[in-house]
Amino acid sequence: MNPRELPRWMSWILLAPYPAAFRREYGGDLTAHLDRQRREERYARPVLGGVRFLWEAGSDAMATGLRLRGEALLRGRRGSASLVRDRRTGGLGAAFAGMGRDLRHGIRTLSRSPGFVAVFVLTLGLGIGANTAMFSVVNGVLLRPLPHDGADRIVYLRHAAPLASIDNALFSVPEIDDYRQGVEGLEGVAEFSALTFTLLGLEAPRRVRAGIVTGNYFPVMGLSAAVGRSIVPGDDGPEAPAVMVLTDDYWRRAFGTDPAVVGRTLEMNGRSITVVGVAEPSPPYPEETDVYVNLAASPHHLDATMSHDRVHRMTEVFARMAPGATVEGIRAAVAGVTRRIHADHPEAYDAGSGYTVRVTALKDQLTARARPTFILLLVTAFLVLGIACANLANLTLTRVLRRDNEFAVRVSLGGSRLAIRRQLLAESLLLALAGGLLGLLLASVSLDVLVRFAQRFTSRASEITLDGTVLAYAMGVTVAASVFFTLFPTLPGRESIGPLLKRAGGRVTVGGRAKRLQRGMVVAQIGTSCVLLVGAGLLVRTMIHLNEVDPGFESTRVLAMEVPVSEAGRTGAEVRDRYREIRRTVEDLPEVEAAALANIIPLAGMPGTFMARFEIDIEGVEPVAGQPVPRANFRVVSPEYFHTLGVELVAGRAFESDDGDDGAPVVIINRAMAESYFGEESAVGRRIAWSDDVMRFLGVSHEMRTVVGVVEDTRDQGVDAPVAHTVYNPYPAVSWSGGLVLRTAGDPHRVIPAVRRAILDVDATQPIANVATLEEFGREWVAPRRLNTVLLGAFGVLATVIAAVGIGSVLAFSVRARVREFGIRRAFGATGREIRSEVLGEGLTLTGLGLALGVGGSILLTRLLEGLLVGVPTWDPVTYGLVAALLGGIAVLACWVPARRAARISPVEALTAE
Repeated sequence: MNPRELPRWMSWILLAPYPAAFRREYGGDLTAHLDRQRREERYARPVLGGVRFLWEAGSDAMATGLRLRGEALLRGRRGSASLVRDRRTGGLGAAFAGMGRDLRHGIRTLSRSPGFVAVFVLTLGLGIGANTAMFSVVNGVLLRPLPHDGADRIVYLRHAAPLASIDNALFSVPEIDDYRQGVEGLEGVAEFSALTFTLLGLEAPRRVRAGIVTGNYFPVMGLSAAVGRSIVPGDDGPEAPAVMVLTDDYWRRAFGTDPAVVGRTLEMNGRSITVVGVAEPSPPYPEETDVYVNLAASPHHLDATMSHDRVHRMTEVFARMAPGATVEGIRAAVAGVTRRIHADHPEAYDAGSGYTVRVTALKDQLTARARPTFILLLVTAFLVLGIACANLANLTLTRVLRRDNEFAVRVSLGGSRLAIRRQLLAESLLLALAGGLLGLLLASVSLDVLVRFAQRFTSRASEITLDGTVLAYAMGVTVAASVFFTLFPTLPGRESIGPLLKRAGGRVTVGGRAKRLQRGMVVAQIGTSCVLLVGAGLLVRTMIHLNEVDPGFESTRVLAMEVPVSEAGRTGAEVRDRYREIRRTVEDLPEVEAAALANIIPLAGMPGTFMARFEIDIEGVEPVAGQPVPRANFRVVSPEYFHTLGVELVAGRAFESDDGDDGAPVVIINRAMAESYFGEESAVGRRIAWSDDVMRFLGVSHEMRTVVGVVEDTRDQGVDAPVAHTVYNPYPAVSWSGGLVLRTAGDPHRVIPAVRRAILDVDATQPIANVATLEEFGREWVAPRRLNTVLLGAFGVLATVIAAVGIGSVLAFSVRARVREFGIRRAFGATGREIRSEVLGEGLTLTGLGLALGVGGSILLTRLLEGLLVGVPTWDPVTYGLVAALLGGIAVLACWVPARRAARISPVEALTAE
């Protein structure tokens, strides 16, 4: 089915608010109108488009349907003098003229039931609070327009090699020129390279994340300068002076919004650079950025290797579509240019790696990681609200049934069902508004937590606020709940007045339809709770699995930090000596047991470092046609590295201090790589070479290197990531570092001040950043999964509590309605145990039906969770068994109180109640 066609179930939902006679006469026309509306361009997106359509069309249907139903009541169900007067004084408007009186009466009525009010407001407040909070996230991240001018025309190009497990291979300048010249429909193509530099000239050295951009970057991105000017095309070229534009966030953090920073000259990358402006606020992408600089600020971006080498890929690409162009059209044009490039330069594109270029709208790219998780949590919040409303509908129905005599008397005295509905509406509005206000309060309190949660998925998290759209949403949910609780209960008609008035003592009974509704909603509540608990249980099992994964190194007593030594004005030997001195000085501290250098800190994801896998040649291993060429992670470590981290040596030897000085170059590989390429044979003594052309930029030759050792696998790119082939190169034979790791005798945090002082004693201009233990870095890696678990678990627990209250209240009402029956049965010899078992059986039957429904729903939910699970099957018998046992136990507890009450009913009590 076309996702933009109107499904039958959606048509049924949208037509339901209209009166039956209206549907019979105009249903076909309404369906055709809704089908045309669903096909409009604003509803084109598969999921969000459907949600937006349901919200807008549903709101219209609800408003129009209620108006038509009200007019029908006024036309055909009048009988009282008050309604005759309503007809004479203005119709529907006059019928609601007494709403103020109804509200005052509602306050008096509700004040006599404080327990009911407290349960109602708290339950609805929790449901609305969860929904409003999650909608604020979805609105700020997925629905709000980007601040960029013409944001819908900005696209992002991603170069990937999926068959080689490379999600982002970046672009080379010659490739960018090919797309710039060959793709019609692009108004401009801008370049962005992310590197990290040391900024001097402030009160202390600072490490800044820089975006090196072309002069057309700001026009292409639809951004301008909030202070000063942006980088312009005139800033391109080797003769242009180096200029810098601060991001709004960095300007506020580092300079306190001081406008005088514009025009200031600083030093970066060994060159003077002038701050020319501050960019307007915008979500950073592809990574967090502190400053934008022109190409002249990075000499490498102007040299021949960068400009002419097709495989020297280190640039991101953004483009602006010309007016009238579409993303689909640009994709087709880019695919055509890609095929031509691959045919013209086959040596630059390994056929087995599957190089391709994806084109994505910028807004979609910014939220690609966030969208599945946020939509899942929003749906979960909707389910919680549904459970809350079902529970409150049961409470409302019970309360209305208790007031049957009151309503019957009012009808017998000439009152109308419309007047009663109006009174119920006033009471529901009061309750729903109180619940809505509580929900908004809960949402505002949780906003900071949600922003921090969203920051782990998208750079748009700062745009999450409780703005007018969110407030309108909360108000809409509140009003919809009011209307639902007003229309849900069945009111007595004139034909039922006699039997109601004949009741002695007001004994409450419940009809078959109401009873089925109550029990059906309880079953739905339990089923939904089961779905949420299964999802939360699977995520908890995933977290347990990840906590049990051995990363392959010591993490609790190992401290790590970035210590990027600036190479400006220093020779390679001076840089190597400076690093060695820093390592020795830190290792000499009393509480430091060992210290080592590394280009990559495990689990840290250091900005500005190469995390890519590079091509290698393995002596004796021939490439297989149609298969990706061998690749491995590139690591540079000092000889003390494996000892410091406690990485086990499997075969051969570790690095020695003189490796690479005079003898042949050597490397160490991990166990996964050794087993993959050498099987049961020893890898020690075999030779490999870095064959990737990018290695020239790193100063790494293509000569063969002898494997002198094999170490145990480590998960330094996250405990949830698969083990990758890794090649370790000895420092300083390959002089490329930037990180310091050290193992301490006690608490690592206690030595941080001493380590800082020791490093600054060696070099007072040395920046130090990203200081944490490897254990803390590991927690950061799994933090998004942990937060998903907490949120979904909280929703599941909340839903379960509400469902337990629901089943308990339904059974309690059932017991009160059957007091006479139970009393008579006791008089004829029935035991309390038999009656208790019957009530418990009724509750457990509802629970069993709900669990059966929940298991079916859980099977569907696990499809949405597959990307979030690690080491746990979607059909996990342990999780399903525990959830079933938990819900069963809670159901027994919820049923026990009314069952015990039923077992204690005596014949005398039954006669008194009658």
